[in-house]
Amino acid sequence: MKAKQITALESYFKTENEHWNGFTFEMLCEVLQQGQFENPELPLQLFDNATNMFCDKHETPLQAIEQFAGELDKHKLTAIQKIFLYKWVCKYLNGTEYEKLDLTPTKDLLEGKYEKLKAENEPVKPLVKNIREMLKEIMQKEASLLPETLKGLDPVQRLNILCKLMPYVFPKVEAVDSEKGEPGN
Repeated sequence: MKAKQITALESYFKTENEHWNGFTFEMLCEVLQQGQFENPELPLQLFDNATNMFCDKHETPLQAIEQFAGELDKHKLTAIQKIFLYKWVCKYLNGTEYEKLDLTPTKDLLEGKYEKLKAENEPVKPLVKNIREMLKEIMQKEASLLPETLKGLDPVQRLNILCKLMPYVFPKVEAVDSEKGEPGN
């Protein structure tokens, strides 16, 4: 990084507000660690703009959220970059108290937008795994109820079920050839 870029980055966490400095420094560390932004100053700029937007008393919460979304779209950010910024703005607003300013509606709308974006971009869990886990739980439950279930059946039904379950309990019997394994021919 060039000295000018370092100075620009440092300006975000060297202010008189220690609370702000802590958040922006932690965010910068994550930006640099993940390497998702070509220019590490961009997320800091957008974060700064967002907190100003959401604290502006002239904006309605929905207008501020839409303005923030438009700002992200204007910079052609990827979904992962947007999720990153939504996460950090939500984190900051939830951890910050403002005098004479209730940001509850803004926080709720912002978190909803964040969760929706995150859900749309998370990989889908394989359905087969979910079905297997569900069937395994059902089988375990039914196996524990099996003795009671068998008691309620007539003898022919009980014998039929036991015969069907035998292959799962006892080893399979294989035919033995008289030529193999017999001593001295």
